[in-house]
Amino acid sequence: MDIGIISSRYAKTLLRFATDNKEEDRVYQEMLTLAQSFKDVPALQQTLLNPVLTVAQKEALLVSAATGKAEPTASTRRFIQLVTENKRADLMTFIANSFVELYHRSKNIIRGRLIVPTEVSAATADKLRKMVEDRTRSKVEFTTETDPALGGGFVLEYDTYRLDASLRTQMAEIRRELV
Repeated sequence: MDIGIISSRYAKTLLRFATDNKEEDRVYQEMLTLAQSFKDVPALQQTLLNPVLTVAQKEALLVSAATGKAEPTASTRRFIQLVTENKRADLMTFIANSFVELYHRSKNIIRGRLIVPTEVSAATADKLRKMVEDRTRSKVEFTTETDPALGGGFVLEYDTYRLDASLRTQMAEIRRELV
């Protein structure tokens, strides 16, 4: 069976279970943290593949990666227990990412990103986020990044839309036209 199919089935089950327990927002935060933990610590995936670790040790490791020192939700604790008992702990990175995507679809959330050459005020970023929300009629998780190589202007990305109003891109277009 395909890893994507397995992970999405587990993620759907977790979303349904968390929704029934009215913990979906907290479980979402825990799955975001878990997905980020897999990105930040690549050795975590290798550790879960280690046959020397017991099911209880893998469970404790995943709970810790999902919540840090905080107490996990009952839904997350039970789900991680189920996954480790079924020897699917190595799929948790895929399950966590699938859960995040399913949660976004269920709550009508899209991701947006603003790239600017220097820091912008929170008010400016918030204004752009609201503009994107009005245009898409969705809630937007907005991140702001700085990239001095832009030279000026900005790049705004959300959903499948990209607006590149950077000086770097405009200069590249002028160079192409002159050649």
